[in-house]
Amino acid sequence: MSNNKSYTLPQWLDKIIFDDFQAIYEPSPSEVVYNPDQPYDFVKLYLGTYFPRSYAEAYGIISHLLSFDKFRQHYIELEEVNLLDFCCGTGGELVGTICALQSHLPNLQRVNVDAFDANPDAIRFLYHLSEAINRTNDMRVIMNINPQCIFIEAEREIDDIVNLTNVQYHFMMSFKAINEFVQHKTFDTNAYELVATKLFQLMSQYGVFIMTDVSTRLNDSNLFYPQVMNKGLNNFLRSSSLYKSIIPAACFHHENNCPGCYMQDTFYVSHSKKSHDASKVVYRVVCKSDFANEIMSNSTPCQCRATNQFAEKNLPYNNICH
Repeated sequence: MSNNKSYTLPQWLDKIIFDDFQAIYEPSPSEVVYNPDQPYDFVKLYLGTYFPRSYAEAYGIISHLLSFDKFRQHYIELEEVNLLDFCCGTGGELVGTICALQSHLPNLQRVNVDAFDANPDAIRFLYHLSEAINRTNDMRVIMNINPQCIFIEAEREIDDIVNLTNVQYHFMMSFKAINEFVQHKTFDTNAYELVATKLFQLMSQYGVFIMTDVSTRLNDSNLFYPQVMNKGLNNFLRSSSLYKSIIPAACFHHENNCPGCYMQDTFYVSHSKKSHDASKVVYRVVCKSDFANEIMSNSTPCQCRATNQFAEKNLPYNNICH
């Protein structure tokens, strides 16, 4: 992984996105909220602006994961992996994940993807995008995708996702989506905690769940999304001994005592329409406790705002504690 977390969209993918699909780069953060009903042209804007950012975030996080020797040992010989994406949008994190896996796992041949989103246009885009990716000679790994449209209005729809799948996943993820449930007060409880409670049961023995979100302030509160995410995840992890965080390493050491601190990391992506486009996010990577303890056996405690309220917000992601 690049030390400055800066990535360039592969030329073949840049062509598919901006030439073949005529994606539009035009940052409009105020519009990128709860978007299941946004029209087709909006999805093109999302594809051109936010797909590359999610690609870079996923590529960086997966590369970081595979830098853990004890994690990589369980994956290096695999020829096939299963992946679930909750609220997948146009799939930037899916493609970033698969490209990173292809770069690091020489035996990998196939990635089976279950992808769920509420926007039918985004799901349609993702289906055709996967076809275009599988046709290119630049991808060794086959992307076998099952995109499904599901609108989440209550807990029962998340239960439906669990019941629809009969798979234990190696990689599970939700990128910059759960904030939408928080904004619209979809659930009566912490949305991050609820998603963890429902979906983590689908995690394989050596699987991980990558949860990322925006790092901005809530519309009607003095709290920021990283604080809400960390509070929810920490509540869940304290209530269950089955899971632990491995990224950031500080969370592995301090999540049992952390009330929900603020943290932020920045990724950069360059493509034909924009150079060095910044994306500021919060993220946690969680796996089963036995696997976490194996991976982090040589880790030393790191500082973060849970231990020092004046710590830099990006310190948890820049500390090398393993």
